[in-house]
Amino acid sequence: MTSTTILSKIPAGCPMHQAGERFQPFEHKGMTDFYASVRPEVPIFYAPSIDCWVVTRREDALAVLRDHERFSASNATAPIVPWPEEMHQFLRDQHFTNESVQVACDPPRHTRGRNAAMTFLNMKKFQNYEADVRALARSYINEISNSGKDIVDLVESFTYEYPAKVAFLLLGEKQLDARKLKQWADLRIKLIFGTLTHEQQMEAARDLADFWHFASALVEQRKKKPGDDYPSALLAARAGDDSILTENEVKSLVFGLLLAAHETTTNAAGNLLFELLKRPITWQAIVEDQSLIPNAVEEGLRYATSTIAWRRRAKVDVEIAGVQLPRGSQILLSLTSANRDEKQFADGEIFDIGRSNARSHIAFGNGIHHCLGAPLARMELRILLEELTTAFPKMRLEDEESISFLPTLSFRGPDRLPVRLNR
Repeated sequence: MTSTTILSKIPAGCPMHQAGERFQPFEHKGMTDFYASVRPEVPIFYAPSIDCWVVTRREDALAVLRDHERFSASNATAPIVPWPEEMHQFLRDQHFTNESVQVACDPPRHTRGRNAAMTFLNMKKFQNYEADVRALARSYINEISNSGKDIVDLVESFTYEYPAKVAFLLLGEKQLDARKLKQWADLRIKLIFGTLTHEQQMEAARDLADFWHFASALVEQRKKKPGDDYPSALLAARAGDDSILTENEVKSLVFGLLLAAHETTTNAAGNLLFELLKRPITWQAIVEDQSLIPNAVEEGLRYATSTIAWRRRAKVDVEIAGVQLPRGSQILLSLTSANRDEKQFADGEIFDIGRSNARSHIAFGNGIHHCLGAPLARMELRILLEELTTAFPKMRLEDEESISFLPTLSFRGPDRLPVRLNR
């Protein structure tokens, strides 16, 4: 039985059918309102525009994320618009040999990759970077202060590059071009989660190849001169043994970090600041009491999730929320909806930095694919707020209506964040 067959047996006027017809997977404006309207009656619905079953409730999303025996992550980064053969051939000619080692793969390969990555990506190691991360944040604030401007774009002047510079610390590099890395990463996200034309895909492919060559060169450098950094740690874990990791898998893990270590944090920072600054009383509360900041970060991650959805594929015939799905079904887990589920979060549509269970969100996923960089992202966001509230306590949002979000399936963050500093 196919998804279409299942859908044909559901009355056309029922809430599940209506949800599928109304769903706009790439439109962020109104998305949370849509989920709030369907979640009470529709825990799952079929979205024909993306050929996915969309899961709206937290308990069901958690069950899928935790069940890697019946659900595969192999489609997590499959391109929404399939890449043309011309693009595949170009990438082959450019020796682009990236493999899915962590985010979009299953055990046992995922286990090997995760075990190797965890030798470096862990809480103890991240704590060693706090002084450097704070120094980075202050450097951006000093540039803003010295600009003499009273109205600035916080995305352009701070949150766009800041997490990328933190990623460079993990790579053992401080002088790399953060803006170039961000441009590469932005294109990669559009290639996977956006709807590019053929011409745009081919243009992005050239940058994708450059991105891969950059990651590969870093690994080659660390083979000759290892240091206290992520590529060196992976090579040390590999110890020349392909059964632990192949050299290409090491390069693929570094390539993955060059996206994962900053893109979602850039968006999370923008989302968090947007929600706080829309509420001057809430902003003033963290200005006056910085002990509120860690929970404000968690509430921001819950309420304005930057990874809005993640995909899985059914390995076998399964049942989700009472609906029988055949093997091979594509599933979209709405983290945005799950993180506002009223069964877990009372008044989930309200932004409340005092929420006692804010940290129960699943913004970083769950199960074996839970984000290894979550502690570092939390640190970056906490330091961001500590330094901004200290430097610009009277800062206010400017021109809220002009802010928009990049139309992608899985990621959400403001393209700009104009503020008045009110020095």
